[in-house]
Amino acid sequence: MRPLGGLMKAIKKKVSDLTVDELKSVIHEVIAEDMEAWRETLEIMADRKLMKQIKEADTDWKSGNKKAYTSWNDLKNA
Repeated sequence: MRPLGGLMKAIKKKVSDLTVDELKSVIHEVIAEDMEAWRETLEIMADRKLMKQIKEADTDWKSGNKKAYTSWNDLKNA
């Protein structure tokens, strides 16, 4: 993902204090971030193997299959 340099500068100002060019820059950066997030989501959804793993994890979670998961304490101490 791209750094939000323009956005971070603009956040310090009120929207009403932004110039038209600053506001356009912020809008473009936000749209670019959203597009990247959607692109990543679609890549995940297109990966059949990964989607199968996600569905299996959901099923395990719903059924309470704790053996399918690593405990937080085990992860912290790894």
